[in-house]
Amino acid sequence: MPDGVAAPAHAVDVVVLTQDGARIWHGLPERDGEHAHPTHPEHVAAPDPHRPHRHNRTGQFHHGHHRDRDDPRYFDAVMERLGDAERILLVGHGHGRSNIARAFATHVARHHHAVARRVIGEIEGDLSALSEPEILEMARRWYAGWCMRV
Repeated sequence: MPDGVAAPAHAVDVVVLTQDGARIWHGLPERDGEHAHPTHPEHVAAPDPHRPHRHNRTGQFHHGHHRDRDDPRYFDAVMERLGDAERILLVGHGHGRSNIARAFATHVARHHHAVARRVIGEIEGDLSALSEPEILEMARRWYAGWCMRV
């Protein structure tokens, strides 16, 4: 890409991954001034938390122990929805093992090299406290900085 020319925003898919499911914006949407034309993401559900599993104490459910956070079926379902996205920006919540976006990046790096090459970055945010417009604004700022570095 020539110096000073930003990559088009439609060339990046923003993927927000949590234990509850994923939201995927195909192309980074423009700011939608006063939300007159809100942009809705595609949703991918996480595995059913009620499937048969070992016994868990009530306290464990509040700390994410009730589902397999690295379930390859969940990650593969997200990958299928990404299709042939040119660039993929992952947005996750938390640090270390609790960050599902990091676990997804590790999964694709190990098992799906073509997808891994298209992941341009990962950002973290307090997803429980951010609205979708705030998440998208955070992604826009990160992507603008990435375009300046490329």
